[in-house]
Amino acid sequence: DEPTRNEELVKEYKDTKEAQEKVEKDFSLPTSLEDYLVLSKNFYAGFWTRFVAYLIDMIVIYAISSLLNTFSFGLLNKQLDFPILGEESLSYVIVMFTYFIAMTYFFSQTLGKMIMKIKVETNKGEKLSLADVVYRELVGRLLTIFLVYLPYLAVVFTNKKKGLHDFIADTVVVKEDFSKLRRQM
Repeated sequence: DEPTRNEELVKEYKDTKEAQEKVEKDFSLPTSLEDYLVLSKNFYAGFWTRFVAYLIDMIVIYAISSLLNTFSFGLLNKQLDFPILGEESLSYVIVMFTYFIAMTYFFSQTLGKMIMKIKVETNKGEKLSLADVVYRELVGRLLTIFLVYLPYLAVVFTNKKKGLHDFIADTVVVKEDFSKLRRQM
């Protein structure tokens, strides 16, 4: 009975593999501008997806900064009045910018973005350079915070769902599933 079951599993695996290969061969890129426009609406991460990813990131940042305060015996828990950020602890500011810059540079996504299956790319679909990341995460975020987070609403109203920080660094936030297809097109 065991050899028969193994043969059935091997046959089922081969059939599945052949079906996947057929689907891959039948797939074609859009040939008209209209087809591209319809398909491209699915490439970019929308406001609510990005918002949930941001909330997850804020939870991670607060947890790490609390842990940092514990290990530093409260030395980094100094409440400082930053010109743009307002009154925040030094550990929070350090962790926030280090987290966003490091995660975006090395992985093209933060933990929140990983969970939501979205990532940051340049408009051309390339990996971000360090300059792109610094512009996006430091300059863009500070400017957005200074403008009371209102530039995040631009994500709702722009074609590529870009916020002010995306315009500054010439980046987009794309769904992971469509990233490869977007580069091919």
